Amino acid sequence: MKIEFVTMTDSAASADVLRMMQGLYAEDAALSAVDVARFPLTIVRLLTEPALGRIVLFKSDDAICGYAILIPYWSNEFGGNLVFIDELFVDQALRGRGIARSFLAFLAERPPFQAVALALEVSPRNERARALYESLGFHQRHHEMMTRKLEPAV
Repeated sequence: MKIEFVTMTDSAASADVLRMMQGLYAEDAALSAVDVARFPLTIVRLLTEPALGRIVLFKSDDAICGYAILIPYWSNEFGGNLVFIDELFVDQALRGRGIARSFLAFLAERPPFQAVALALEVSPRNERARALYESLGFHQRHHEMMTRKLEPAV
């Protein structure tokens, strides 16, 4: 199976990406409520402001079979751009075929945003994904991520 990783540059694949975004959150529900109505805003924002991040489409025979959202930021700790893999999803029927492994190898060979490091989150319940990430050199840090939702400015 030949897989191609292509940066999304227009809205043509939006319906596929939205379907997969909803699939990701349906499979691994977040502890806090996720408003799926905001998902289109992510697509629009990253298409119109690519310096903020990008959506990468996973294509097999011109069909979209997965996606990832990559968000760069400067890291003092790493001394350069860290790319946070905010979401990574492969259609269920194609899992176990090395697509995610190939994508992460692709990022290592061609670091986006001149990245010096990659970061991602993994659900404690997703042992298969954790094993994959660890086999590729990702490791758990001694820090835990904490979040606080802010009220919108009026």
